[in-house]
Amino acid sequence: MSKKEKKPFYKKWWFWLIIVIVVAAAATNDDDSVADSEKEETEEVDANTEETEKKEDEPKEEKEEEEESKEFSIGDQVDVGDITYTINEKSTTDEVGPDILPEKASDTYVVVDVTIKNNGNESITVDSNFFKLLLGDKTYEADSTASMSANQSDDGDVENSFFLQKVNPDSEITGNVVFDVSSDVAEDDELQLQVQTGAFGTETEVINLK
Repeated sequence: MSKKEKKPFYKKWWFWLIIVIVVAAAATNDDDSVADSEKEETEEVDANTEETEKKEDEPKEEKEEEEESKEFSIGDQVDVGDITYTINEKSTTDEVGPDILPEKASDTYVVVDVTIKNNGNESITVDSNFFKLLLGDKTYEADSTASMSANQSDDGDVENSFFLQKVNPDSEITGNVVFDVSSDVAEDDELQLQVQTGAFGTETEVINLK
C-alpha cells in the first residue's frame, strides 16, 4: 500500500488565506496613511489661508478704527475734496452787520469765522449752504442774509460774502457764516459744524466747535 503524497504548503488552502489577509491588511494601512496625509495637508492649507485672511483684515480694521477716531476742532486744517477749511473762531451774538443797519437774531446768532482755500485746478463757487450746524440728530441751516451782513463793514463794503462767491485755484477767503438758533443750541458744548464739497456735498467732514 503506497503512502499518501503530501501537498506542498503553497498548495494548501490555509496558506492562501494567510496571503489574502496580509494583502488586505497592507492595503488598509496604505489607505489610512493616504487619508491621514491628505487630512494633514488640508489642515495645513486651511491654517495658512486663515492666517493670510487674518493678516489682510488687520490693516483694514486698523484703518477703519483710525478713521472713526479722527476728530477736528477749531484751528485744524480740514481737507474736504479740493477745499481746505479752517475754523478760526466761534462766537455768539444777538445782531450782526454794520452799526447803522444791523441784522437782529430771532434768538441767538452763532457766528463762525472760517477760512476756505481752493486746492483744485479750477475756480469754485462758495456759498453759505456749504455749512451746517449739527447737534445730535438735528441740522441747522445757515442764514444767508445774516451771513452777508456779518461780512459787511460800517461803510457798506462786503469783502467776502460767502454768497455765490468765486474762489480761484490756490486762493483763499476768510469770512463769517451765521446761524440763527436758540440760545441753548448756541451754547451747547456738543455743537458741530459740517463742511462739504460743492452745493451737493458729495464729501463732508465734521468739526467740533467747543
